[in-house]
Amino acid sequence: MISKNILFSLAFSLVSFMMILTSCSESSLKVGVGETVITPDINIQMAGFARSQVSTGVHDDLHARSLVVEDADENVVLLMTVSLVGVSSQMAERIREGIEAKIGIPGEKIIITATHTHAGPRIKEGSSYSNFVIDKCVESAVIAWESRVPGRVGIEATEVFELGRNRRRLLYGGLHPDPEVAVIKIEDEKGRLLGVAFNYGCHPSGLDWQNTLISEDWPYFAIREIKSVVGEHVWVAYYQGAEGNINVGYSAELSAVGAEMPVRNYWYIEKKGNQMAEAILKILPTMKTSNDQIVKTTYDKFDYPLRNSYPVTVEEAEKNLSEAKNRLENLERNPEFSHTRTLDNARVEVFAENQKLNAAERFFNRGQHSQTITVEQQAVRIGDAVFVTFPGELFAEIGLKIKDSSPYDKTFIIGLTAGGKGYLPAANEFIDGDYEVDGSVYGIQTEDACVNFSLELIKDVAY
Repeated sequence: MISKNILFSLAFSLVSFMMILTSCSESSLKVGVGETVITPDINIQMAGFARSQVSTGVHDDLHARSLVVEDADENVVLLMTVSLVGVSSQMAERIREGIEAKIGIPGEKIIITATHTHAGPRIKEGSSYSNFVIDKCVESAVIAWESRVPGRVGIEATEVFELGRNRRRLLYGGLHPDPEVAVIKIEDEKGRLLGVAFNYGCHPSGLDWQNTLISEDWPYFAIREIKSVVGEHVWVAYYQGAEGNINVGYSAELSAVGAEMPVRNYWYIEKKGNQMAEAILKILPTMKTSNDQIVKTTYDKFDYPLRNSYPVTVEEAEKNLSEAKNRLENLERNPEFSHTRTLDNARVEVFAENQKLNAAERFFNRGQHSQTITVEQQAVRIGDAVFVTFPGELFAEIGLKIKDSSPYDKTFIIGLTAGGKGYLPAANEFIDGDYEVDGSVYGIQTEDACVNFSLELIKDVAY
């Protein structure tokens, strides 16, 4: 016969166990994912290069993809990635307004980033296609919100060495300064895989300006390969990182003048995408997830310093451009130089001097106008990982410096967020100049400002 003490002990244990179950249930995360197609249904002017080509077809669809993570205290973040070269401030504002009106998530808790594909459409504000994209972006967020279920999230890092190359250091090996990939694993409460997201800094511009097919570029192949293993029903998304000086292995200047390169094709970017997929699929099975994650977000605007000098005057730039054009014309008249690197380099010189002239005119015509530009940034903490945003093309070295200075071991950069202001080069790159530096509105002092502002945001979501 069981004594009353034993019965009481069993009853107490049962109540305690039920309380633990209830507590776990109440502390559960909620997760939701959504995806919509934003491919234009007509041929449209393309973006990503200084080109006027109109698309002639679709290789693969473009998407708006959304991830919602909500903790037990109803703190929420929405991470949206859009397969476009960029998202303007005006476009982002309309997307945020639409999301807030439909599901109530405040705009400062919505991060919108572009993948930066160079095989996508040019967006004209107020056009029918622009309105279509905005509606589809809002729809992807609504789907993610309405599909929320109790779930689990895990965030870990891996590395991919051979996908991205430092295009400014190709002659010195071209190694990526920061080959780290953040991987987000999303499961339901029973451990079934719902989604996978990856964050990595590299231009999706493997297809050159002569390509006229709509495509997500190398991320398409990465996503396709991941889905082929984990299941077509699993949501998979790419979030851009600090990619200002990183692409799949070619010179930005040679790309700009249309030099022929054997790596600028679908065959090559499929190999690049598969490298990413292989790394993610290797780490995914061992990644641990948890339903006990804290979500915290912050948002602010900072005044970033603009460059305070330019290396040439307008007059000097005009003279240099004229001389470069003369050298090019002489080479083009000589059949011996046809299809040579010498001719390509001469074309690059004309391109570079023309860029310097345009930038010098902008700089010196600025006069007494503002010496700063207002930049919107956000940070989100999910458990023991934090993501901080930058609305432009951040050099990988700056992203790495932010990571190294962060109190979080798991610190990641989301670049190309709404309202991008172009390239932000590392300070030591201003000595060498070239494409990304010469056209930048920022100066040598701006790197420190970016690191400091980013760390302020990270501290706001600290433990």
